[in-house]
Amino acid sequence: MAMGQMNMDQVNMGQMNMDQVNVGQPLAVGWQLDPVLLGSLLALALSYALAVGPLRARLAPGESFPRFKALAFAAGIVLTYLTEGSPLHDLAERYLFSAHMVQHLLISYLCVPLLLWATPAWIWRKLLLSRAVRPVARVLLNPLVAGGIFSLALSLWHLPVLYEAGLRNTSVHHAQHLVFMALALISWWPVMSPLPELPRLDYGLQILYLFMVSTVLQLPLFALVTFASAPFYGPYIEAPRIVFASALADQQAAGVVMKVLAMMIFSVPIVVIFFRWFQESEPARGRPTQHVLPR
Repeated sequence: MAMGQMNMDQVNMGQMNMDQVNVGQPLAVGWQLDPVLLGSLLALALSYALAVGPLRARLAPGESFPRFKALAFAAGIVLTYLTEGSPLHDLAERYLFSAHMVQHLLISYLCVPLLLWATPAWIWRKLLLSRAVRPVARVLLNPLVAGGIFSLALSLWHLPVLYEAGLRNTSVHHAQHLVFMALALISWWPVMSPLPELPRLDYGLQILYLFMVSTVLQLPLFALVTFASAPFYGPYIEAPRIVFASALADQQAAGVVMKVLAMMIFSVPIVVIFFRWFQESEPARGRPTQHVLPR
């Protein structure tokens, strides 16, 4: 289904004026207890707890483990549930494309990097450097592949046939987001890798990479969503109007959120990388350029 091919009835429904906005109608929102969501998060948390706890002596003898990283991982799990399981989920699934865009950005740009950073290097080494996995990891975690596959997946995700499948089934929705989290992890690796065997980019290339991923590679999707003449998704066209006067206005807001919020979030690591790069390039310090984000 082409995004721009909507029939006239859908366009008219999507372009309601303000007096058609539903006010005072109770929203059907709540907290999620979906087994796909809860089972995935519990399995992830349990696996992490076992790895850094009773199995650490076997997996990484003599390796230290800072407790604050366990707190950071727990915070990542909680933030992921709040993004996926709080009333934000129902707003995104039933009412607002713009809320769904906020959900996507929180998952990809906050939850995933927090979980990646909180996972010790020796866990990643066990997961990624075995003889069977390492060749695949080298390909997928290459910056060109990592940035490209994430941006491509983000665009394909918004094809109506795929996007609406998630809107109409909560379990499918959560499963899609889990896949999206895996692709986001791949995309963050070139600037957050804890493994010298699968290293980060140099500082200058990290900045360029983040700019490309957050801005350049997403421009086509941003333009398509923001400047479309008709709304794309049937469920949002049919949904009660609770914030915006039309589904088209909601869609345009989603495009703005996608670009502005992404640029705001990515500006933080870009600034940190730049100042670390500047500090480590001072001759008086005499230190080699290594990593930018804390381990």
